[in-house]
Amino acid sequence: MSAAGRPRAEVGQDEDRIDLAALPDPRPMVAVTSTATRQLLDGDVRRPAPVTNALLLGQQLAEARGAARALIDRTPTDLAVMVEELRRWYYTLHPDERERLLWQRFTEAKQRHARLQHAIEVVREALEVERPALVRAHAERDTLAIRPLPATIEEEASGIRTDAVRRYQSVGIECQQREDAIAELERLLPSPEQALNELTEATVRLLEAVVTVAREAFVRRVRESGELEHLRSRFERLTAASTTHAAEIEQWSQQVGRPLRIPRVAFLWPPARVWQALLDAPMDAPELLWDDDPRASSA
Repeated sequence: MSAAGRPRAEVGQDEDRIDLAALPDPRPMVAVTSTATRQLLDGDVRRPAPVTNALLLGQQLAEARGAARALIDRTPTDLAVMVEELRRWYYTLHPDERERLLWQRFTEAKQRHARLQHAIEVVREALEVERPALVRAHAERDTLAIRPLPATIEEEASGIRTDAVRRYQSVGIECQQREDAIAELERLLPSPEQALNELTEATVRLLEAVVTVAREAFVRRVRESGELEHLRSRFERLTAASTTHAAEIEQWSQQVGRPLRIPRVAFLWPPARVWQALLDAPMDAPELLWDDDPRASSA
């Protein structure tokens, strides 16, 4: 009987050799039917992103939160108290540096707010990457767990199963690392998020105080410099210059018995009625008006 027709051990010198070709093929019994599964087993699949370094992000978040907390703690919650403190500090500065240093206070606060906000956004983005990456890693690990046993002695000798085991162990470690990273990032977020809300309020109060002090200084400067008086005088001089020789024109107009053809000077800005109202209104120094002041609506 030929070797192909013998499903058992040969007798004699070949009695220890088994003809594997004559045995039923076991592979259909454990064949992987899913395309995604075949891709995972063959290594033809996009690997998840590298595991996030939660320690590094935590350090960045802690530094940004620390700077924010320092600003929050030294910012008064009462606006009037803050304005008074800022006002006293403002007038200790050199006049040439006051405006710049005043706005630098707000600029620094805005930078701290942006830094903390950015650190929080980086952690949130990392979580958005890690969560689906963990799902893919779990799916790959589950697929590797059903890797079929070697179908032939040659496949066993090739070490394919050994590679699958190594990959299964590696993906298992990755799953654990991603789970740890997600847990750590979720633990880190609440405190900085709360601090961001407080920092936003502190930054807004600082802006309110800075602008209040800056406008107080502006009003004081205008009052002391007489800029409005100079402006009014300039309007008056322009008005007078635009009507030169009016008396002489009127006199000769009466003599000739008709209006003289002479162009008028027209100021298109501001309009004539506004121009005249500016000249007729009493000269008052500027002052600060809050929104709840009854005069605010007419100012």
